[in-house]
Amino acid sequence: MFEWFSKFINYFVTMFVIIDPIGVIPIFISITAGVSRKFKKTLALRAFYFSSFVVILFFIFGNNLLNLLSIDLSAFKVAGGIVLFILSMEMLFASEKSTKIRKEEEAEIREQMLEEQGVWIVPLAIPALTGPVTMSSIIIFTSQEKELIEKLIIPISCIISLWIAYLLMIYADKVINKLGNAGINALSRIMGIILLSISIKIIIQGVKELWK
Repeated sequence: MFEWFSKFINYFVTMFVIIDPIGVIPIFISITAGVSRKFKKTLALRAFYFSSFVVILFFIFGNNLLNLLSIDLSAFKVAGGIVLFILSMEMLFASEKSTKIRKEEEAEIREQMLEEQGVWIVPLAIPALTGPVTMSSIIIFTSQEKELIEKLIIPISCIISLWIAYLLMIYADKVINKLGNAGINALSRIMGIILLSISIKIIIQGVKELWK
């Protein structure tokens, strides 16, 4: 029981850092500028539901997808680790995350939100909440566990992190007022250091498996 709980804490911290619920706050605020609080809640909830669906989809069919594309899992670990490494460096230096949203897209996103109200899929659910890093991490971590009960920890950790992201989105204005941009950047750097160590570990593991 203690071992299961220890793994849960480990995977939860890892997936929380990867999903980065705090980092989605500025994106959500920029997208939902000028809309009602009720619509903001609806948008955040839809993004949570769709992101959870993506997590479950990759948890169930992730390995089958790799087999279908004839991708070696060890090579995928190295590639996924490199992507994690790049993301961690961006977080460490509190830079704009190119994997999430580009500034030049913001005006177009607002227009699309007003016309179609479809931003809960793109860019909120994908790639802001469940981007390539999250998808690849789910496949890698799931492949490392043999027991089903231990495999289930991974999607559960993701969905809890996504729920926290949902709560932060609906209270985004208050969070920004409390932390400010400097506070969010500081937290981003702390999570970046954690993610950096995780990425190096994954890359080393993948290289060792390829070497054998």
